[in-house]
This record gives sequence, structure tokens and C-alpha cells, in this order.
Amino acid sequence: MANGERKLLIGGIDAGLHTSVALLDLEGNIMCLDTLVGARNSQVLDHMTDFGNILVMSTDRAKTPSRVKKLASSISAKLILPSKNMTRKKKRVGILDFLGEETPKMNNHEKAALASAIFAYRKFRPNFKKLRDRAEKESRMHELEDMRKDLFLRMVKDI
Repeated sequence: MANGERKLLIGGIDAGLHTSVALLDLEGNIMCLDTLVGARNSQVLDHMTDFGNILVMSTDRAKTPSRVKKLASSISAKLILPSKNMTRKKKRVGILDFLGEETPKMNNHEKAALASAIFAYRKFRPNFKKLRDRAEKESRMHELEDMRKDLFLRMVKDI
């Protein structure tokens, strides 16, 4: 990435009195996993955008809560939603599968936000893997970050 260029991120959010935010970069690294208590939408947005540009957001609910819609709309993020509400078990298994034994200590809101971000990230991961394989085959690993960014931007546009 060029100097001064902001990271592209995938976000998961559990909005309520305790609003938890999870942000993943395009490589699946956790950039943010926080809970804000009693925060207004503007405070949540400021906190999230401090880490980069969130192009995709998700929640653990099939029907988007109005606050999540407002937050996503405010930053022009696309919403990616599960077909049905995620169960506690599905969230727990998804997080363990994604992070393995290195799972950080989280409250229930953070688990919901992280599971949501992982759900959205997994929509893109197969294409990122194909891109990585192609870059390795063509000896273009030095271009992988830019290639991943371009692919992500094209995919988000089609959502």
C-alpha cells in the first residue's frame, strides 16, 4: 500500500447499549475488537474509521437492526447478512475455527461482532486464496496486496 493509504477493512458489529465492533483486514487479521458502552453513532463511526475504510459490514442477525443500517449507510459500507440469525453455538464454532487456540477473551457482544466479521470475510476468502495461488504461480507475490485490494473493491461493487 502506498504511504498514507488507508487499510480496507471488513467489519462486524453488535449494536446496542454495549456496541461491539470487530474489524478484519483483507488478510483476516483482527485490527479491532472493542466494546463501546453508551456510545452514540458518531462515536462508534469515529472509532471504527480510525482503523481504516470499512467497505463491508455484517451483523449476526438476518434482519438488519436499524442502528446497524444507519452506521453502514453513514460510511457507505455494503451489508452482508446471514440467511438466518447466528446461534451462540455457530458463533463460537466459527470463531474457534477461524482463530484456533489463539482466541482472545471476549464478552458476548464482542463474540457476536467478531463472528459477524468472520462471516463476511469468509465470503471473500475463496477468491483471495485463488488470487494468492495465481500470484505465487506467476511470481508476483510482491503485488499481492494491491491485487487483493483490487479484487475486493470489484467484489464489493457487485454486492
